[in-house]
Amino acid sequence: MYYHFYIKNLVSLFILSLLPYCISAQNSLNQELDILFNNWEHFQDKEDFERAIEQAEKAFQLAQENNLEEPMAFALNKQGKSLIRIKKRINKNQKLAEEKFTSSLYHSTNSKNSKLQINNLEQLIWLAKQRNDAQKIVVYSDQIKQIKQLEATTAQNDTLSKKKEFLEVELDQLATQKEQLAIQKNTLSQKIQSLTQTQLESELLIALQKNQVDSFRFENIKDALLLEKNNLILTQQASKLELQKSQIELTTSQRNLILALIAIIGLIAIGAIIRYLETKKHYKTLRIKNEIIEEERKKSEELLLNILPTVVANELKLNGVAAAKRYEHATVFFSDFKDFSKMSKSLSPEKLVALLDFHFKAFDKIIEKYNIEKIKTIGDAYMCVSGLPEKDPNNAIEIMKAALEIQTFLRELKKEKSKKREPFFEARIGVHTGALVAGVVGSKKFAYDVWGDTVNIAARLESKGEVGKVNISHSTYKLIKGKYNCIPRGKIPVKNRGEIEMYFAEVK
Repeated sequence: MYYHFYIKNLVSLFILSLLPYCISAQNSLNQELDILFNNWEHFQDKEDFERAIEQAEKAFQLAQENNLEEPMAFALNKQGKSLIRIKKRINKNQKLAEEKFTSSLYHSTNSKNSKLQINNLEQLIWLAKQRNDAQKIVVYSDQIKQIKQLEATTAQNDTLSKKKEFLEVELDQLATQKEQLAIQKNTLSQKIQSLTQTQLESELLIALQKNQVDSFRFENIKDALLLEKNNLILTQQASKLELQKSQIELTTSQRNLILALIAIIGLIAIGAIIRYLETKKHYKTLRIKNEIIEEERKKSEELLLNILPTVVANELKLNGVAAAKRYEHATVFFSDFKDFSKMSKSLSPEKLVALLDFHFKAFDKIIEKYNIEKIKTIGDAYMCVSGLPEKDPNNAIEIMKAALEIQTFLRELKKEKSKKREPFFEARIGVHTGALVAGVVGSKKFAYDVWGDTVNIAARLESKGEVGKVNISHSTYKLIKGKYNCIPRGKIPVKNRGEIEMYFAEVK
C-alpha cells in the first residue's frame, strides 16, 4: 500500500518537473514565430519580397509541424501579400497568391480569427478585380458580409450575457434585502411585545400599510426581473438561431466557392486536354509532312544518283558545282546494234522504244555487277566507262567481264526470239583504254559525260568490230592479256586516226 503511494508521488513530481520545460518550449516556439514574422515585415518594408516569402514559408512550416492553425493562416497570408508585390511574372505570382490567401482563409476559419478571414477575402477581391472576375468578387463580398454579421451576433450575445449577469446580481441583492426584511421583522416582533394595546394597533396598522406597499413593490420588481429574464432567454435563443443561420450560410458560401474552383480547375483541365490533343494532332500532321518531304528527298537523291555518280552528286550538293577531272587510265565501252535503222522502219515507235528499253535495262543490270559507270545512250548506242569517278587499276578487266556477259546475253536472247519469230538485236562492242576528262555539264538537267580521244577511239573500234564480238585496242590488250583469249586482227585503218592495232577478245 505504501509502495503504491510512493510511486504515485514520484509520477506526480516527475510531471510537475516537466511542466516548466513544456511552458518554456511553448514560449520558445512563440518567440521563434514572432522573430520570423518580424523578419517578414522588415524585408517587406525593404521591398525584398523574395526573402520576405522565405521568412513566411519558414513560419508556416514551423506552425504546421506544431499543428498551430492561426500562425499557419498568418504565414500564408503574408506569403500572398509578398507575391502580389513582385513585379515579375505577375500572372503566375497572382495565381500563386490566390492559392495562398485561399489556404489562409481555410486555416483562419478553423482558428475562428474573423479579422484575418476578412483580410484574406479582401485580398482575394483585389485579385479578382485584377482579372475582372465579377462572380468571385460577389462571392467574396458576400462572405465578408456574413462574417461581419456573425461578429455582430457574437457581440450581441456578449452584451446579453453581461446583462444576464447584471440581473443575477440584482436578484442576489433582492435576496439580501429579503434577509434584511426578515431581520427587521424579528426586531419588529420584539418591539410589538413591548408596546401597549393602542400603540400596538397603531404600529401594526402602519406596518401593515408599509408591508403592503413593500410587498407590491417587491412583486413588481420580481415580475419585472422574471419578464426581463424571459426576454433575455428569448433573445439568446434568437441570437443562437441567427448565429447558426450565419454559420450555415458561410459554410454554403465556402462550399459553393470550392465547387466553383473545382469547376474552374475542371475547365482548365479540359482546355489543357484539348490543347494537348490539338498539339498531338499538329505534331502528327507535321510528322506526316516531314515523312513526305523525306520520302521526296530520298526520291530526288535516288534520281540524282541515277543520273550522276555518288561522288559527283555529293560534290554537287555540297558545293553547287562539280569540277571536271582528268583520268589518265580509264576504259571506255561503246556498243551499237546491227541494222537498227532498218528495224526501226519495220517496227512502230512504241515497240521500238520498248525493245530498246528491254535491252538497255539488261545492260544496266549487268554493269551494276562491276565497277562501271554508265554514261549515256544515244539512239541505239550504249556507252559506259570503268576507272572513274574513283580510280580502279582493274578497270579494263571490269569492262571486259561486262562486255563478254552482254554478248552472251544477246546470243541467248537471239536463240529464244528466233524460235518465236520475234525481232532481236545483235551488237558490236568496242573497248579502248586511255586518258579522258569527266565532269558535269549544264545548269539544268545535269549530265555526267566524258571527253577525249579515248572516247572517239572506242567509238571507232565499235564501228570496225563485228556482230557478237568484243573489239579491243592494243592499250586494252596489254591490260587483259593472259586472262582472256585475244585474237589479233592486225592494224586496221580508222578515219582520221590512221591505223590502229585491234584484237577480238574471247573467254578462254
